[in-house]
Amino acid sequence: MKAIEVVTLTKVEGANLNSNGTEGVIAVLKKVRDPVDGKEYVRVSGQSTKYHLRMLLKELGWELSQVVPKSEGGQKVIVSLGEPHNYIDDDLFGYMIAKKVDGKNATLRRTAVVRTNGMISLFPYQEDRDFGVRYDPSGDNHNIYETEITTNVMRGNFFIELDRLGVFKEGLEVPKLQGLEARKEKDATGKEVTFYVLPKKEREKRLKALLEAIMQYYGGAKLSNFFTKVYPEVMVVSLLKHKIPVIGDALRVKPGYVDGKLVLDVELLKETIETFEDKIEKLYIGLFENRFANVDELRKAFEGSEKVEVLSMRELKGRIENLKLGE
Repeated sequence: MKAIEVVTLTKVEGANLNSNGTEGVIAVLKKVRDPVDGKEYVRVSGQSTKYHLRMLLKELGWELSQVVPKSEGGQKVIVSLGEPHNYIDDDLFGYMIAKKVDGKNATLRRTAVVRTNGMISLFPYQEDRDFGVRYDPSGDNHNIYETEITTNVMRGNFFIELDRLGVFKEGLEVPKLQGLEARKEKDATGKEVTFYVLPKKEREKRLKALLEAIMQYYGGAKLSNFFTKVYPEVMVVSLLKHKIPVIGDALRVKPGYVDGKLVLDVELLKETIETFEDKIEKLYIGLFENRFANVDELRKAFEGSEKVEVLSMRELKGRIENLKLGE
């Protein structure tokens, strides 16, 4: 198992999860235009999503790397401590920081173990706005403003490089460390490099914490006025033999409701999984069964499969708690 791909869907209602600044008196949503249909789709940036995952990890009891102002090249920048062996967020989300290493100036950089493009809506933006007024109790100088909001189904995509989680390259990512297992390998040029590796139990603990944070994801802009549920209603967890994401945008719902419930596009998901079956070690589809109209169709599509399990969200949580990493 080299990687884990996680894809989620969640319906949000009347929300502005990620603003893109203001245009006049309007707080606008972050959006992207599809070049095929020419319509705008709502998105939440990867930066925003990672920020809220960090906050969730803190809520789960993890100590986060301190973020401090630092002067680099005559400019002030905000950086973390760059200590992935000590802090889960430096390990998972990476950093780039200039610091002294063995008395010399060096730039330590770690590419994020967790990749994400944040979230994007499955359906186009419908030009919904909330009208508001800040009243002036002393007179008539009221401030009028508007906020773009959306009710939509949002898809989130995450990709986790398991062979890098809890593994740090000396010189590039960390200075020389003591007290950790050190592995020596040769790079593409034949040069010997040293990697430091956290204990397996700690690596598993960090992975499970991340998946738990995704499963109960919460966060977004303006939730004091536009509160909505953000955690996944369906979550696909693919344990992959190769570092190649396979599900991508194949987790979708069809337009329209059946008895007030969402309808999964089972045919698209099944075709995608069967096409990349040789890349998959195990795949779990967890969902809140009473929120979808065609759960029986989903179960029948993967009936008899040795690699795919369709589970309740509670059962998926149990699978995550029992995940084990290879040596």
